Amino acid sequence: MIPLTCNEIRHLLVTVITPSLDWRHRLHWSTWRRRHQPTAKQLHYQRQHAFAA
Repeated sequence: MIPLTCNEIRHLLVTVITPSLDWRHRLHWSTWRRRHQPTAKQLHYQRQHAFAA
């Protein structure tokens, strides 16, 4: 899992401050995104390499 970015921290803080937002959903989404990002990056580079060849 990648470390928290500044934007990710900002999104999580806004969720804590704003009571109308569902913080459980936002925390789950943040965790999923950080787990998924390395895979997405690898697939993106593979696709770029395939187009370049």
